[in-house]
This record gives sequence, structure tokens and C-alpha cells, in this order.
Amino acid sequence: MGDGRSTVTERRRSLRDGGGARGAWVALVVVASLVCAPCVSAQSIAERHAAAVAYIAQHADSEDMTMMPMRDGVRLYSLILFPKGQPREHMAAVLIRNPYLTKGWLDFFAEYTASLLQHGYAVVFQNERGRYYSEGTYTYLVGSGNDGYDTVDWLTKQPWSNGKVGTLGCSSSAEEQHKLNGTHPPGLAAAVPMGSGAGIGKVGPYNEMGNFYRGGAVQMLWFAWYYDAGYTYRPLFPSTLTQNQLRKLARFWDLEPEHIPPSGIDTAIWTLPINTIMAKMGAVPSDLDDFVERQPNDPRWKNVDFGGEGDRNSAPSLYINSWYDVSIGPNLAMYDYQSKNAATEQAKSNVFTVIAPTAHCEEGTVETEHTVVGQRDMGDARFDYVGLIQKWFDHFLKGADNGVTNQPKVRAYMMGVNQWRTYDSWPAKQTVFVPYYLTSDGGANSALGNGRLSTEKPAKAGTDAFTYDPLRPVQSLGGSVCCFSPAFVGGAFDQSTIEMRNDVLVYTTAPVTKTIELAGPVKVSLYLSSDRKDTDLTLKLLDVYPDGRAYNLDENIERVRWRDGWDKPVFMEPGHVYKVDIGPLQTSNAFLPGHRIRVEVTSSNFPRFDRNLNTGGNNYDEKDPLVAHNVIHHGPQYPSVIVLPVVNAGTAPATAGNED
Repeated sequence: MGDGRSTVTERRRSLRDGGGARGAWVALVVVASLVCAPCVSAQSIAERHAAAVAYIAQHADSEDMTMMPMRDGVRLYSLILFPKGQPREHMAAVLIRNPYLTKGWLDFFAEYTASLLQHGYAVVFQNERGRYYSEGTYTYLVGSGNDGYDTVDWLTKQPWSNGKVGTLGCSSSAEEQHKLNGTHPPGLAAAVPMGSGAGIGKVGPYNEMGNFYRGGAVQMLWFAWYYDAGYTYRPLFPSTLTQNQLRKLARFWDLEPEHIPPSGIDTAIWTLPINTIMAKMGAVPSDLDDFVERQPNDPRWKNVDFGGEGDRNSAPSLYINSWYDVSIGPNLAMYDYQSKNAATEQAKSNVFTVIAPTAHCEEGTVETEHTVVGQRDMGDARFDYVGLIQKWFDHFLKGADNGVTNQPKVRAYMMGVNQWRTYDSWPAKQTVFVPYYLTSDGGANSALGNGRLSTEKPAKAGTDAFTYDPLRPVQSLGGSVCCFSPAFVGGAFDQSTIEMRNDVLVYTTAPVTKTIELAGPVKVSLYLSSDRKDTDLTLKLLDVYPDGRAYNLDENIERVRWRDGWDKPVFMEPGHVYKVDIGPLQTSNAFLPGHRIRVEVTSSNFPRFDRNLNTGGNNYDEKDPLVAHNVIHHGPQYPSVIVLPVVNAGTAPATAGNED
């Protein structure tokens, strides 16, 4: 851990256990100084974190066991930190709502908390209802709207408040912010959701139900998350206890599970039917017991407090995202939606986003002069997130004229050239969408085949066939995933071994002669026939280096029964060819001279997504799969195509070299 890098799973355990390895970093420095803009380059990640932890310990007064009443009488546990030695008057507050143990979450956000305290803010950590000392029963995103509204209202009415509250958080503490911002609390002045896609139901082309689905396929990460953190029930003390009594009890019991046995997720995830996986792991009751048996169009999803279309922000929003986050697609769609539909002019004109090259919630925690994400060196990706967010809150909560709203609307890291880029929108106005067509001589199977990707439309019809056996799925390697296991993490990994499989179709350009920069949504349309009534199509976009390394940029999936929309499934008939749209994918990458653009097409990406058993049945309660014989069609009648968002078309050719 000396270089500051860690997996998401390790960080999740750190939160659960109250700080874990990150908390131990305090010992790395003797004299701590508060994080500042120059420190981003002058200090190591560990030193910055240790300095922040030490600052909080020395300069924060805490009001623990503050029980905030909600409209239905339920009280939510909160820890409020105040700057030590400062008068508690006319003070702005930043709220971090989450379902995790507060001492671990405080450690995770130490750099932000220390900065806010130094600038005279109250910092509020609140547990969602049903978590730890918060009353009520926990269900996923319960009360993110009403409870969030009531919390902001309570904070603005405190004698120390200046009447303005900001919200901050990554992952769960960001997902809480979508519905909250859509309820328009008068005191909510600014929001900073980071990696928040699991709080989004439907927005733009995505109908994810909080990232539970992607393209209608189940995202299997939830089996790991619900086992570790998503349990419905826990012990709770009587609601009649006083704040002083609760503080005394908290010295002995934090209400975190004493011991969570190893889940065995890497083996259990292969279990069929998938609705028995949690039982096989011995998991306690959770929402997943119900969610796993819902289809994307189940009306019960409407009972979850997802944000989405119709939830129009009333407060300015700064979205912090990352390219290898499971939530990147819905998050960018939400950025675009609020840019056009926010409820107030101030909110609409103040929607910004920063997109890092990292995995889920790693922004600001792993970047060095050589930021490695998975296996790929992303160069010097450092960015002063703490400084930017501090300026954001200073402007909107305190009225500081600091120019933060004059920044570019979009700051996106361009992988490949390893530089930050700025744009006025997403996608950028200068984007040219360039179609690349799939073609072959009938044998695109594996990287040794003859699959080609070309900007020229194929002159003759062709097909590529492969066999999809759900008992032998193509296994996931990196990608935009989080929260799974130490054996399966997100990021860019060399896919060369996977591309040796005969059930993976590989289409590649010739080496490009000039740099091609992509930034934006990647749209895909494939033409499919199958001998089964339902199957999946999966696709990866890759950057192939001159030495043959093939790094994944993004991937997506479409459960073919949902190709015509989410109202009802539509099944296939043998012998018919169907157009299947996949995606969109999202990326920002420069293909350098000598590199090649590649796509992989197959029918599985497991355990990132659940396996389609090809029966046309419920899938979640089935254990006997059928083998599917799938065919990709290309040519004049069936133009299978991937449309790439080229942003440097004015300075470099927007086409790659073509093979004859």
C-alpha cells in the first residue's frame, strides 16, 4: 500500500472496519500539514491522507449521536464536525449521507473533510435509515428523497447555520444525491456526486435500475455488495434513549457485524439458478433476494428512490466520474439531462463534470506520475479534486467570487496521449461521428481470424458464426466494474488471451497513420441471427498496441429480448436477421500512429454480467442452459457498424487505414 494504490474491495472493507489500512497511514508522517493545491504534486498519496487525518483529530469538535427527526418520526444518526475554536454561527454545512460505518467513511473522505473544516464549514455524516444507529428498516436508497430533504431542512434551521447546505460523496453517498436534488430543498445550494450511477433508474438510453442491469443483463457485482454491506436487518437500541445514553453505548457497540464470513463469491458466482447464489453463500436477508427476480420492466422498481428523468435538479451539480466505473454511462447521461432540464436557470447553467481514467471512486487516491489502471500506464493523471470541490462549495455556499463557474463544462482525461482535455458539452460540439463497418472473409473468430474494421462500407454480404455455451462463457478481465472481489477488479487489461477463443469475433483496423482522438458515446448496431429465441450480444472496444497488447476501453451488452424497448420482451425466430443496438459505450482515448482500433463481439462477459441461458425463460430461476449458434451478418443489406466519436477531425484524418 506504500504507493497509495488499492482495490475497491480493499477500500470497501476499510470502510466496514473503520478505516483499515488507510487509517494506518497516519503513522507515516510525524508533522502533518493540511492538504493544499501544491501538495498534490509535493506529497505522496499516503502523506496527504495522513496529514488530513491528523488535522481532523486536532482541529475538529464533534457532536456525535445527533438524531435528526424525519417527517414520519424516524430519527437518523448523524455525526456533525465543527471547526475547533471557531464561533458556531453563520456556518455553511456539507452533508454526506451513506449506509456505511461512519468512522470508516470519515477516514475515506479525510482530505475533503479536513479542507472543509479549515475553511469554516460544518461537516455532517449521516447514516441512511435502518443503518447502524439510524432508526427504521434499511432498503436500498430508502428515503434518499424525503429523508434527504428533511435533513437539509433540519440543518438550515440550526442556530449555527447560514441557511445553505451542500452535498458530497462517492458511490453510495453520491447515489443519495440524485433524488434529493430532485426534491428541491430550499437550503440545498450545491451538489457533488462522485461515481453515482447506482442511484439512477432511467435516463437517456439507459434503463439500469441503479446499475442492477446493463442492457437487460444482471450486473453480478451486486451479489458481492449485498453480501458484504446490503443486509436489511441489524440490532437496534430503543428509540427512547437520550443522546448521552447513545454516546455511552456507542463506546461499546458500533452495530457493525462482528464477523462477516468469507463469501466464496468467486466460486459461488457460477451457481445456477442465480436466485440461489445468496443462499449458497449463507447471506443474511437483503433487497437482492427480491431484486434478482425482477425483470427490467417490473413496476416494483418505481418504489426505489432512484433519480432519473423527471427529477430535475434545483442545485448546481459537479459530477466527478471515471472511465472504468460501472456507472460511467448513466452518469454522463445524467450530466447531459440536467444540463438541458434542470429546474432552475442557476442549476441548468452550472452543471459540470470531471472524468478521470480510474476505476470506481479512485479519483484522487491512486494517481501518480505514472498512474496505472489495471495494467495500462495512464501517465500523470493527477488532479486537485479537493481544491476544485472546495472552490465549488465556497462559491455556492458562501458567495466567494473565485471563478469556479468559469471552468470548462467538461474536463475529461484522454487516455493514450495521457492528457486532460476540456470541452463545452458531452459529447463535444466538434465531435464527428465516424462509422466503422464490420467485415470479414467469413472467419472473424479470434484475433487470428480475418475480421476487419473499416470506414468503407462492405461491398459484399458476409457472416461470422460462433457457438455460445453458457457453461463455457467468455470470462471477464477488467473493464468498467467495481465492488466484486480481489480476483476481479476493474481497469484496462491486455485482452490478448481472451481473443484466442474461437467464440470471440475480432474486428480490427489496419494501423492508423495519424492520431485519432475519441471522446464521447460509442454507438453500436449489429445484425444477428440465432437458433435460439433469446441470447446476448456483448462488445468491447480496444486499443491495440504495435506489440499486440489489446487494452479494453469500454464494454457493453444487450439481452436481445429487450432490443425493441423495455415495455415487453420480443423473442427471435430461427432464420430471421435482427438489428440489435448495443450501448452506447463511453470513452476518451487517443489511438496513436501504429495502433489499431478493435472490437470484440461475442455473447458473454462473465461474471461482469449474468449468463443468458438462451431458453427465453426467466433466466434467474433456471439452471439448464441451451447452447446457441449465433451469426453476425455484415454487408450492404446488414451494415453491422460501430460509430466512433472523433474529436480531432479538424487536425487529423477521421479515418483509419483500410485493409483490402
